[in-house]
Amino acid sequence: MDNSFVDLRLNHHAAQAEEGFWPAFTDIMTVILMIFMLAMVVLLIRNMELLDQLRSTMAAEQEAMELVKTAGEENQTLEERLLSREYELSMMRMQLMRAEEQQEQQEAAIASQLHQISSLSLERDNLESNVTRLTHDKDDLNVQVSRLTHDKDSLNVQVTRLTTDTNRLQVLIDNATRSVENLSEDVNRLTKRHTLALGELKSLRTSYRAQSEELAVAQAQNMDSDQTLADLKIDFQALKIKYDKLVRPARTSRGKFVVVVRFAKIKGQLVIDYKAPGSEVFNTVSRKQLDQSLTRLKAQESNQLYVKVIIPKNSGLSYNEAWTFTNQMHRKYDYYFQEDAKKERMINE
Repeated sequence: MDNSFVDLRLNHHAAQAEEGFWPAFTDIMTVILMIFMLAMVVLLIRNMELLDQLRSTMAAEQEAMELVKTAGEENQTLEERLLSREYELSMMRMQLMRAEEQQEQQEAAIASQLHQISSLSLERDNLESNVTRLTHDKDDLNVQVSRLTHDKDSLNVQVTRLTTDTNRLQVLIDNATRSVENLSEDVNRLTKRHTLALGELKSLRTSYRAQSEELAVAQAQNMDSDQTLADLKIDFQALKIKYDKLVRPARTSRGKFVVVVRFAKIKGQLVIDYKAPGSEVFNTVSRKQLDQSLTRLKAQESNQLYVKVIIPKNSGLSYNEAWTFTNQMHRKYDYYFQEDAKKERMINE
């Protein structure tokens, strides 16, 4: 008699044909299912005990209420006992509420466990279906192997037939080769004549290429001469400007219409003070008003405008701000810098 344990697995005869993974997984699923069933039984027994306690508590509450009705006119001692009974009743109610909450939690836990059991069962069914599908795929592959083996035999027969055809074609090729040799002699004669014609054509091309190169060299020399002449003209103009700067008089306000512009920054705001020719006081203006006044004076005085820019000692300006403003005023409106700008434009043109 076999003393081993009874095999409780589902489809254990079919599972023996598979690898060791599927029996082990089925055993695990069976154990998990039994554990969940035992836990559910324990929880149900616990709920029954709690219901019994609840019934006894309700009975005690009913008895306490009857005692309260009959002992309404008793002394202070009975009142103290009544208060004690009411306190016990409150505690029992709290226990009842806690028991109800525990029951709800246990019911939720049971529902969750049942859901997990259902999910695991579904997963087990999916795995079993995968095993079945893989078995079918294996059978299909075996059929394909058989068919390919048959195709291989057919191809071997075709190779034998093609070998016979190849031998027959080789005889035809030998006959064609002899015909080609005869034609090759004719081709060689024509090739010699073609070679002579190519030699004459090559000599003509060489002569044409040499003449084209001579023409290109002449054109390049002509272009280099034009570029050199243009560069020399630009260098001459630049040297002439430098010479004029050296020999011309220095910048002076004598005989010029002098305007004074004072530029500073006060509390983060740019402030421009302007004094027109012949005026003794400064007027605070905006940059737009300053440009309009200087443009008008520049047109009236015909390049005789001398712009004096004053940067106070504690102006609050950075070096770049002061230099940029001064350079803009001179290059736009001062007579001395207008001549330099005009000559630079001539060189660029």
